[in-house]
Amino acid sequence: MITRQQLILDFNELGTFIHGVVQGNNANGKISKPLEAALKQTIDQEIYRNGWYDKTHVEQALMGIREWLKTVKLTNFVAEKPYFNFQKKVSLILPGNLPLVGFHDVLCCLLMGCKLQIKMSSDDNRLLPVLVNALKDLNPIYGSFFELDPPKLSNYNAVIGTGSDSALLHFKAFFKHVPHLLRGNRTSIAILRGDETEEDLQMLGKDIFQYYGRGCRSVTHLIVPKGYSFNSFFEALIPYSGVIQNKKYGNNYEYYRAIFLLSQQAFLDNNFLLLKETTDLHPPLGMVYYHHASGSAEVAKYLEEHRPQIQCIVGQGFLPFGASQKPEIDDYADDINTLDWLSKALN
Repeated sequence: MITRQQLILDFNELGTFIHGVVQGNNANGKISKPLEAALKQTIDQEIYRNGWYDKTHVEQALMGIREWLKTVKLTNFVAEKPYFNFQKKVSLILPGNLPLVGFHDVLCCLLMGCKLQIKMSSDDNRLLPVLVNALKDLNPIYGSFFELDPPKLSNYNAVIGTGSDSALLHFKAFFKHVPHLLRGNRTSIAILRGDETEEDLQMLGKDIFQYYGRGCRSVTHLIVPKGYSFNSFFEALIPYSGVIQNKKYGNNYEYYRAIFLLSQQAFLDNNFLLLKETTDLHPPLGMVYYHHASGSAEVAKYLEEHRPQIQCIVGQGFLPFGASQKPEIDDYADDINTLDWLSKALN
């Protein structure tokens, strides 16, 4: 088989490959030129296959993964974790809301020495096969570790799946006979105190608009103090006005704006983002919810009540503005350590 140390070295090489393709300077990489061309072509064409996957966002997702794939970081990540030497098989059911959003699960399972059966989303089934082929180019043994989109999941020891809340009900029933880690819908919020700088608010714009607000780490709800004025907030977001040019985002924005106008609902609008006052989470795309809080105790109470639905909290004393879409390798979805879960589920 293959040692964990060799896996780490190969992932480091995969990171070098990704960086070179995105930056256009991979002349000395160990992965073949045809695969460089295949990844570049896939990046360029994703927008035509999935209207949410524009080139900039695909490249940002790839470069985020590249930051994980460094020898020291990977070595520390799996230190003292068991290694199953590819005697165990894990089935993955991957989402498709963001480019390569399921890659962290792939990485965790391989570093633990698990074979993989992977059901990819039809919205995101082109990038991962190129990366798998790149690993196979480094060592053909990787071909025996992957089953991509098999007709049926079978002979697995554990399941990791992500889907809508309704899909999770089916997953729980179907996979009740094996250990399963199932993730539903979460979102992220920002807490504003009213003294944020223009730079703070511009960085918050990244948390809101990167990937068009479609990820669990996208800020979709603001907690603001009583009497808060959104003038500075809207002014700081002007550099992101180009999101409205995305047809899918623009259609969502126009649809809900028309609904609000026809139903005479109160809302705020800057011509590319709607704000609605409510304590609810999970607004439709093109919209951010907000509510007022009178003090830290009220904020803390809201966070505690909604903790199961919140992935990230952005603001002073929490994640820095602009950081929600830059997860570290040990930032786990739903705050469940995937490595620890695999250790217990497969032993």
